[in-house]
Amino acid sequence: MTKRGKDQGYTLVEMIVVIAIIAVVAGLSLISVTLIHSAKAKNASTTVDSEIATLITRSKNMQSDRAGWQYAARIYVDDGGVYYYQKGYYDPVTKSYDFENTDTEGEGKGTSLSSYVVVKYTSDHYYFVSYDSASKKWVEDPVGEGYTGTSIDNLELKNLNSNGATGNGGGLFIRFAKDGTCEAGTGDIRFYKRNGNIVAHEYIRANGSHQCR
Repeated sequence: MTKRGKDQGYTLVEMIVVIAIIAVVAGLSLISVTLIHSAKAKNASTTVDSEIATLITRSKNMQSDRAGWQYAARIYVDDGGVYYYQKGYYDPVTKSYDFENTDTEGEGKGTSLSSYVVVKYTSDHYYFVSYDSASKKWVEDPVGEGYTGTSIDNLELKNLNSNGATGNGGGLFIRFAKDGTCEAGTGDIRFYKRNGNIVAHEYIRANGSHQCR
């Protein structure tokens, strides 16, 4: 039996085996990344559902620490592409939201929902807001009379209320009345992986009920 010399290359069979091993490892890595991104999108939806439940409880049973203001929240995207759930306040007199230094999480940004998730929103009745740079508040109904809700169809949150102080918009504003009904934010909040596949929904109804699935 002859032996291969030290300088002799790989045989065709050996090369095929090596290529097959590389392909298997690459495939497993891709599957792992996909599963991780799916888990992060699902975790984001359950976090939002839990925060919505807390917001409803606070709105119904607790007096706001700002006289005359209501508890509120928003889901938005920062300039780095990371989604956040941020707690804030709503003034029914001026119809304005305040999110300046209102949340202790994430160095004031709120609870991070991950940069591996894309959040979109569908609703048949949404009130747009505009950013007032003087007061640093988001103002609802800037026109005054004749203001009605607008239909939103699967719009990514970074493009919702996109007239803010930074490159991204104000996102989705959510608030509930004292009786638990939803005054802003009703609709279907959809959580996607970065590759475009949907993972979960968070439904908020006008009667205040909500469901994550």
